[in-house]
Amino acid sequence: MKQHPYQPGHLLDYLKATFLHKVVTESRSAAGNWLQFTLEKIEKGASTISLPIRPEMANPFGMIHGGMMALAIDEAIGWAVVSLEAPTFYTSVNLQVDFLYAIKVGERMLVSAEVVRHGKKMIYVKSEVHHENGTLLATATSHLVVTGMQANTPNN
Repeated sequence: MKQHPYQPGHLLDYLKATFLHKVVTESRSAAGNWLQFTLEKIEKGASTISLPIRPEMANPFGMIHGGMMALAIDEAIGWAVVSLEAPTFYTSVNLQVDFLYAIKVGERMLVSAEVVRHGKKMIYVKSEVHHENGTLLATATSHLVVTGMQANTPNN
């Protein structure tokens, strides 16, 4: 993300003012910026992103590559976790994805993530991926562990 005037307890307001309902191309995540998703929702412990499936995200059959769907899931999880405004960063321990249906190039998917448990050392998050028509495409869960790196500072 671009540098912003940091005020503890106001990061969520900053995220809403800067990114909500916009195509995200200037976040801290270069991979997320590459996805060119729209931040549809951001609340404490929850996020939803949407994105069109581009040809460079596809497998040889013109459907989304599983790794690309996992990237979008991981990105939505990251936004949900950042919205907690925790004092330290968290990093993924695992990402368990169940792929149910594919989605074609040119179609749009929505990825939601919700923090289920925010403990002192671990965060547990669940995620769902839907086709723009409402079809459930995938479900996922992830555990994240606290790191020693300080978060929510102007230089992070």
